[in-house]
Amino acid sequence: MMTYYPIVIETETSGAVSAYVPGLPVFAAADTRTKAEQAIRKTLASYLEAHPDSVPTSDVRVARVSDGQRSKVHIVGVGALLGTGRSRRKAHASQMNGRLGGRPRKTA
Repeated sequence: MMTYYPIVIETETSGAVSAYVPGLPVFAAADTRTKAEQAIRKTLASYLEAHPDSVPTSDVRVARVSDGQRSKVHIVGVGALLGTGRSRRKAHASQMNGRLGGRPRKTA
């Protein structure tokens, strides 16, 4: 089974980079982003080795803010960051097919 843990990486005003795992007592800091990523990776691995039954208690959501006279804030899933990977053509084929995804049905 694969488990995903969100990691937050922030650059401080002093230039230091800190990283933490929300919901777990796992923190790391370094001079550069690359070093912070390496440090949080090692720290998380060590923590999970010492606490194998740990499960993430946090859920990641993204705030999408629309531009305009009145800014609207929508809370969306992480998929919004990655995109859905659906083209207009695939979406149209799915609608014509009557189901999500897949190939169009063969007609006789």
